Amino acid sequence: MKKAVICKILKNKEIAKDIYEIFIEKKGTLVDSKAGQFLHIKCDSQGSLLRRPISISSVEDDSLRLVIRQAGKGTEEICRKKEGDLLDVLGPLGNGFSIDQNENSIIIGGGIGVAPLLQVAKEMNHKNTKILLGYRSDPYLVEEFKKYGHVEVATEDGSNGYRGYVVDLLENIADEKVHRVYACGPEVMLKVVQRICKEKNISSQLSVEEKMACGVGTCLVCVCKLKKEKNPYATTCKDGPVFDGDLIVFD
Repeated sequence: MKKAVICKILKNKEIAKDIYEIFIEKKGTLVDSKAGQFLHIKCDSQGSLLRRPISISSVEDDSLRLVIRQAGKGTEEICRKKEGDLLDVLGPLGNGFSIDQNENSIIIGGGIGVAPLLQVAKEMNHKNTKILLGYRSDPYLVEEFKKYGHVEVATEDGSNGYRGYVVDLLENIADEKVHRVYACGPEVMLKVVQRICKEKNISSQLSVEEKMACGVGTCLVCVCKLKKEKNPYATTCKDGPVFDGDLIVFD
């Protein structure tokens, strides 16, 4: 069982509307963090009993980058903290992406699901890697992704890049040499990614988003269904959040 680590916030900046980029100390168990894993962060207020699961965006030399969407009381509390403030962090948790640098791959993210894919791109570090990023509006982290591959942006309002959904960009790719797709985003997006990969005979790893409570697989709040005869149910927090795309059963 991992023990909580008290980490100092090194930097906190709003990089888009209600999106905050926070760097925290990489210390204790956090030095083992990998792409696709997450942290469970404790909120200080008495009304926030549960920790908040926050994906690791990138692993730096002496810090971890977190990109958080302020969407409720707990995340607002975290996002309002300042440089020098402390966080009670449990992690890294979950199973992340298994990255093969020798493969010709596509990275695709939607919404806040863009954030945890930065470390995937960093570890892949191929200039010919296609990176597809989708937003409603106001893109972020684009310049960071450009360091590690060829980036295409889609915005639903057409304010930047392709006007439409990011899965449209994946649908239009006719490169038969693609070996694998790494994806993270809302379920509606992942369903389409799963279908496209099946049609194009491309392997995939999908990071799914589920509500979590304990973060260690005991409360069963985040159970998802897999295509397995034995043990067809898995916990997103412990067995995932990254699964083989062929195995996930979406409702």
